[in-house]
Amino acid sequence: MVKVHETREGLDVRDASCANSTFDDVNLSNSAFNNVNLSAARCTQVNLSNVRVEDANLSNTLFVNVNMSNVKIENAQIAGMLINGVKVEELFRAYEASRLSGVE
Repeated sequence: MVKVHETREGLDVRDASCANSTFDDVNLSNSAFNNVNLSAARCTQVNLSNVRVEDANLSNTLFVNVNMSNVKIENAQIAGMLINGVKVEELFRAYEASRLSGVE
C-alpha cells in the first residue's frame, strides 16, 4: 500500500488500480478524472460544487441530504428516477399537461 500523508504536491496517476482506497480530508479541487471507475464508492461530506460531470453512469445511485441548488441536468436518461419518492417522469407529464392547458 502506498501512503501519501501531509503532502501538497499534485499526483499523476495513470493506468492504475486504487480500489479499496481511502481518502480522508483530501483537497482534490481542480483535479481531472477521466475513465475512472467509482462504482460502489461511498462519498460523505463531499464538496462537488461547480463540478461538470459528462458521460457518466449514475444508475442505482442514492443521493441523501444533498444540496442540489442550481443543478442542471441535460440529455439524461431518467427512467425510474425518483426525487423524494416521486417519479420524475410523472412530474414531467404533469408539467407538460399544465403547460398545454395554460396553467403555470
